Amino acid sequence: MTNTLPLEGIRVLDFAHMMQGPWAAEMLADLGADVIKVEAVDGGERGRLSGTTFLNGHSSQFLSMNRNKRSVAVNLKDPDGLRIALRLIETADVLVQNFRPGVMERLGLGWYRVHDLNPRLVYCSASGYGPHAADQRMPGQDLLAQARTGALWLTGTRDADPTPAGPFVADVHAATMLALGAAAALVERTRTGIGRLIEVDLVGAMLHQTTQEVVTAINSGTAPVRPTVPGSASIEAPYGVHATRDGYIAISLTTMQALADGLDRPDLLADFPDKEAATERREELNARVSALVATMDSAPCLDALTAAGVWCAPVNDYPAMMADPMVAWPERRVQVDHPEAGRLDLVGNPIRLDGAQLPARRPAPLLGEHTGELIAELGLTDELDALLATGALGAGAGHVAERVTS
Repeated sequence: MTNTLPLEGIRVLDFAHMMQGPWAAEMLADLGADVIKVEAVDGGERGRLSGTTFLNGHSSQFLSMNRNKRSVAVNLKDPDGLRIALRLIETADVLVQNFRPGVMERLGLGWYRVHDLNPRLVYCSASGYGPHAADQRMPGQDLLAQARTGALWLTGTRDADPTPAGPFVADVHAATMLALGAAAALVERTRTGIGRLIEVDLVGAMLHQTTQEVVTAINSGTAPVRPTVPGSASIEAPYGVHATRDGYIAISLTTMQALADGLDRPDLLADFPDKEAATERREELNARVSALVATMDSAPCLDALTAAGVWCAPVNDYPAMMADPMVAWPERRVQVDHPEAGRLDLVGNPIRLDGAQLPARRPAPLLGEHTGELIAELGLTDELDALLATGALGAGAGHVAERVTS
């Protein structure tokens, strides 16, 4: 791998908050972009206070999706603060924002004004519901997107309530699609010289993520239902999660021959000879397999099933995940030293470049940590003290002005 990254030389302004926008910007930062978080002077991005776990006063959620960025603290409601933001926009290639519709326009930073100022800028706008919703101003959030799109109704088991996904799946997919849209627009810009408006919303991302379920239901006229065991009602039994004597295992795809061999129960093959039988009598087969697996410990059960050719895996908690050689957590993490939260293990970007993992070059920034540095890059160092004094800018912790001028 060379010492360069694909997006080196690309500047991204991250006006976003919480998860969808910041994570999209982090993906671009991991690929080498210079990502600048433009944060409120008072308190910074809302994500700094989100979640339930704090490491030396810093939100683990914020730390997880803001690495490889710099922070400038700007009061966008102050005329001088807005002037600085517009100067930064003149230098940028990509802007990412996920305020509610209309907020950036009221601040004077909407697409049309920004595009007139910097026609090369790729403007990435993330929202909850998108332009076709009856009321775009409604609060948009991951759980609400799961609920409205049918994904929540499909998750869980038939005899239980609908179950939210463990991770924030709508935010994750929306962030990924936003980063993909930005990268595609940058490629197009090499031909046209003009930036694009890229829009992604949580509802659209959630529908996209459940495309096979939605397409099947709409075109067949048959509404999908939750399965009788945790898994998928669209795949024949015993697909899903089954309790063992000491934990849980997941059984994915299998032939009935392999399943009968793995459990040493030839009667299973006699009673369920093919895929059709496993589909039509799903509940009966699931019950039979669950009863058999419940008498076994997970490790020998998985060994026997794997040897027979059944696709299966342990259902890991986080300590088990970190020890699972198939996950290889030590090789997938990246480590950074945060000046206040200390040594951090972060989830590495899954993209590998020339066989190597993308590096974590910086931890998540302190609020306003790079204000002085960025003002110097704009050639406005002589104004820094005055801008800090009026509150148009914030230096945050660390006496940035002193570090820049020293």
